[in-house]
Amino acid sequence: MTKLLDFVGKKNHLIVLFALVILFNVLLSFFMPKDQALDLKFAYTFGEAYQSIETMDLETRQIYRLGVWTLDFPYMILYSLAFYGLLYKIWGNRGFIKLPFLIALMDLGENLLVIKILNSFPDVNKSMAILASVFTTSKWILVGVLMLFILGGLFKILHSKALSKEEREEVKA
Repeated sequence: MTKLLDFVGKKNHLIVLFALVILFNVLLSFFMPKDQALDLKFAYTFGEAYQSIETMDLETRQIYRLGVWTLDFPYMILYSLAFYGLLYKIWGNRGFIKLPFLIALMDLGENLLVIKILNSFPDVNKSMAILASVFTTSKWILVGVLMLFILGGLFKILHSKALSKEEREEVKA
């Protein structure tokens, strides 16, 4: 893990990772049916899941499936590394900086279930849809926690810089 932290903790590597995250976000927007994609919802019932899929035609479902396989899986790796590196830069080597990998694990479970649902459609599997929603909701809750760590870390950095500036001004006086 130390070598990984050394790699993702470098400023230039973080810039490249975040540029790739943005690129993949843009590409995913072309493959994810915005109103129907289960990945983009916070939570859904099994009825809502299948209603979303029913509103997609065959071509849209195929494009959605392709987007999950070819873009969303590598995207999980990219955002995990990018946010892992960012948390390391902000907080140092603390246990919670592994949070992006937990988010990716939830995303992986969600993606595998969504693909299974898409592949078995029009057959309905209530428990699979509910489990997919649990993974989706867990992912988004963890993303919220990640954002709190990032904002808290940025506040900590700004606060410590303000204190340092204040201390320097006191020494000059």
